[in-house]
Amino acid sequence: MFYQAEECNIVSNYSTFFKQVQKTPDDIFLYQGSKSYSYREVFDASLRLANYLFHLGIKKDTRVVVMLPNIPEMLYTWLALSRLEAMMIPVNVHYKSLALRYIVDDSSASAIIYEAGCENDVVSATNILNSCEIFVGVGPCKYEKTAEFDKYKEKPLFGGPYRPDDDDTAVMFYSGAATGPAKYAKYSNAQISRNTNDFLHALMYRAREILYSQYPLTHFLAFIGVMNAALNAGCAIAIGDCGDMSIFREQLQALRPAYLLAETGFIAQMNLLDKDSLPDSLRFVLTGGGRLKRNIQQEFTEKHGIPIFKAYGMVEAGPLLSVNSNTDKPYSIGIPLRNVSLSVMKGREAVTDNITGEICLMASMLTPDLQELLKRDIQDGLYHTGDLGHLDLDGYLYFIDRKAYIIHVRGFEVYPEQVEAALSKHPQVKDVVVVGVPLDEDSESIHAHIIPESGKRPDEKNLTEFLEKELPRYQIPQKFIFTNHFPRSATGKVVRQALK
Repeated sequence: MFYQAEECNIVSNYSTFFKQVQKTPDDIFLYQGSKSYSYREVFDASLRLANYLFHLGIKKDTRVVVMLPNIPEMLYTWLALSRLEAMMIPVNVHYKSLALRYIVDDSSASAIIYEAGCENDVVSATNILNSCEIFVGVGPCKYEKTAEFDKYKEKPLFGGPYRPDDDDTAVMFYSGAATGPAKYAKYSNAQISRNTNDFLHALMYRAREILYSQYPLTHFLAFIGVMNAALNAGCAIAIGDCGDMSIFREQLQALRPAYLLAETGFIAQMNLLDKDSLPDSLRFVLTGGGRLKRNIQQEFTEKHGIPIFKAYGMVEAGPLLSVNSNTDKPYSIGIPLRNVSLSVMKGREAVTDNITGEICLMASMLTPDLQELLKRDIQDGLYHTGDLGHLDLDGYLYFIDRKAYIIHVRGFEVYPEQVEAALSKHPQVKDVVVVGVPLDEDSESIHAHIIPESGKRPDEKNLTEFLEKELPRYQIPQKFIFTNHFPRSATGKVVRQALK
């Protein structure tokens, strides 16, 4: 079964929103808990905010770091900055001061809009930088330089000139730096429009239906797949506090969304819900940005009867590159979006037929500044992403692992995901991460870090005997390490380097 949408045209965030307001001003655009906001209400709030930000000094091309959680103010800010033709730099609210300082400094941002809970990190990150001059805080902020966000409500609607160009930069994304220095990419109005259009061509959103986002709106997947895509399709966006699963379940039952965008870790939490806890209105769950283990996906689908689709992308290209909408290929990350050209390379040869190789993109997809920045990863006109995958006979792409995570054992290549998948079948293993630790110049030792199920530590001999039935001998870990958590980045990915 496929989910596909009709082709659509997008100009820019604000102009698209303006058209929707003209067509359906009283339709609901945003839900938060029990509150709802119409297109007209969000339109007015964003224009008042644009006026307020303009008088604080944010104008066309101003670089603005936005560090907000999934709250209405995030969407007001997104639309207000688009109206001002400023450059938005979304940052996860869990970033600490050093990571935030790098982004503020590297991007030359002169303004930052943040939530009060981030204030200590914001102040620490910017106190030695001269570029950041404008601070706007949501909630009870104490920093003396910070303007109160809610004062926008006192302002009239902004009526300044609006002449956006296709080539104007709309957003600047930074990667999570899980495997090296943070990469950045600037995307123009035209690039964001095309990527959103291509996403919607692959995955249908229907007008007036509800899309619930647990996924952080500051991530490029939600930026394209929630805010831009829902706006263009005429959907309503639902956001809420998902820390309490009982509240989350109640919200879903009350709102009855058709689509849910969720982090991979959150899907594992949804497996703890009772069967039939999710509303029958839910057509599919979309995820990406992290590895969803096959056993977790299988459990979810069998328990809740709802398909999970995966999207694949990266900050430096696309940013969305593929999305799966085929229920017959549940573990695929889909086929490339239109305007995306990729291949799987083994050495200098393109391979198909389920042969594992490196996922490569046409270097021409990268902007000129990125082509210069990433030139050491470009060979024969192809950008080598560092991701490993394979294509099946129907052209569907499957993600295997990061090239940097391959473990070399006496001449063999071991993919951690394969070992993790086997260990996940053990009834006393709740979660597992496998890493390679240097043994000598030519080989590594396989270490499995395990979170036990219900805190009961499994017997190491039993684990080894279990794996002998699942894996060849060279793939079996030499060491089992038991823990109650894994170190994670601000974006929720396991920091494997910290486990070595």
